[in-house]
Amino acid sequence: MTSAAPPIRMFEELPLRQLSSPDAHTVVVDTGQNASIVIAARVHGARGSVVRITPAELLHSDGTVDRGSAGGGDAWWQYTLAGTGQTEEWSSHFFYQGARYLQVTRFNGPDGALPVVENLRAFVVHAASPAIGEFSSSNDLFNRIYALVRWAQRSNMVSVLTDCPHRERLGWLEQYHLNGPALRYDFDLARLYRKGMGDMADSQLPNGLVPDIAPEYTVFEGGFRDSPEWGSAYLLAAWQQYEWTGDVELLQTHYEGMARYVDYLGQRASGYIVSHGLGDWYDIGPNPPGVAQLTPVPLTATAFYYADSKVLARVAAVLGRQADADRYNTLATAIRAAFNARYYDAAAHRYATGSQTANAIPLVMELVPDADRSNVIASLVDDVRRHGNALTAGDVGYRYLLRALADAGRSDVVFDLNSQAERPGYAYQLKRGATSLTEAWDADPKSSQNHFMLGQIVEWFYRDLAGIGQEARSVAFERIVIAPQPVGDITSVRASVNTIRGRIASEWTQTNGQFVLTATIPANATATVSVPARSAAEVTISDAAPGGLASPRFVRIHGDRAEYATPSGQWQFTVMRSGRPVRPPISSDHPSSPVSTP
Repeated sequence: MTSAAPPIRMFEELPLRQLSSPDAHTVVVDTGQNASIVIAARVHGARGSVVRITPAELLHSDGTVDRGSAGGGDAWWQYTLAGTGQTEEWSSHFFYQGARYLQVTRFNGPDGALPVVENLRAFVVHAASPAIGEFSSSNDLFNRIYALVRWAQRSNMVSVLTDCPHRERLGWLEQYHLNGPALRYDFDLARLYRKGMGDMADSQLPNGLVPDIAPEYTVFEGGFRDSPEWGSAYLLAAWQQYEWTGDVELLQTHYEGMARYVDYLGQRASGYIVSHGLGDWYDIGPNPPGVAQLTPVPLTATAFYYADSKVLARVAAVLGRQADADRYNTLATAIRAAFNARYYDAAAHRYATGSQTANAIPLVMELVPDADRSNVIASLVDDVRRHGNALTAGDVGYRYLLRALADAGRSDVVFDLNSQAERPGYAYQLKRGATSLTEAWDADPKSSQNHFMLGQIVEWFYRDLAGIGQEARSVAFERIVIAPQPVGDITSVRASVNTIRGRIASEWTQTNGQFVLTATIPANATATVSVPARSAAEVTISDAAPGGLASPRFVRIHGDRAEYATPSGQWQFTVMRSGRPVRPPISSDHPSSPVSTP
């Protein structure tokens, strides 16, 4: 059932700089960037002499390479010279490594002479999924965070979406859906996801279980084999592919397997509560990171059981299986009732422990009673503020934390969370010298230094800061939403993404109370453009690329924003507010409906 992934190719060469020479046989060089690499070398010397290149992400205090972050195991490239008397050229073909540093060690041949390394080169390699997105802003920290995550994305994008490029290289499935939107803004992943879905189908057990990794090259135990937040990728990633491309192929091909997985979760549930798994993996609690500490494992497991049921109902409806759609909607209703009965504290306006993940997931998955949404959002914001604008959410919860805040118009809180370097997070990692996203929020040197599981911020950069999204029931960007949320001290943002309908772009600036947005809408699509304004009188619209057949039409004032029905073309919206700063709305009903809500 598995289809072919895009080929793995070399994309750029990294410059090498010699750092040290610990002994006469050894030289350590720095590529300047932690990435997935292959090497090539030119050498000469006696027959039987050896050149060994050992890759690593970190260095010991004596300047030699430290492979502790890669699990401590040995790994190297090694070439034994033929001794032809001429330069010998050699390159790696079937082995890549995630590394920043290369330790070059030379070993004597039978005549006692050391070989000579004339030249060493390092090339970045990953799957040839086309790059389709661009993002930049006036905020240097956010630009550096974007680059930090993008390097981790590229390093782990091969024939599967790996966790890291140096240690396990396994296809941990939660990354497919939690990082799906972030990845899809940057790369065309339709082909790679078709292959990944085939891996999930091939790995599914007869009882319906979808294991945490696919292909299942090794069989783990407990939550490391069976965690609903991981197995749910089988449904959620397929639904994301449909939303982004309109292609029903994955839904048709894998419908029966998806149904078997939801049925499997039902068999494991008791009173509609699913209680097994890893939960919010790597959240920030009192103990070293691992299985969820701050959020009950059954809360996240049951929430994903609900999300899977809702998505399966939608898939059934798309495929014309209305009886199935009704059945799974009924199941979802029962799960929602059980979930709220077990975990919602109506008096405290919070779920379970009130952690960031515990409140954010029910908000985004629409498990919260409608009348209580604003109160739960307030509880979520209060938790962030009580922690000094520090995050506690882990691998599973962080995307939902971003989405819950942004969908509520609280991107100001997202800005505060990701603008400080005093507590674990992206800026903290950069402060500690990371050049790619690390496994642990605090860049613990014992953990991987090139992991993309926490890279969901890229979705917020594109969808909320730049404002590029689509309506909740839109497919393949037929009905686009451009709704930027200007926050903090950011004065400009530029982003674009090449979708199946063409290029969508959002570029905005704000200075002295004036906000200017240039929105590009491709042909065969329409958009709702939303700008921060309290009346239509504050907004002036001009055709940035004259020749359009129609003009944007004012629809309504919604909260602190003006909305316009906008045809294809390039349009400039200028908002003038006399003496008042342009700020995002503080509202629980954000006009930009979510993409890939579950």
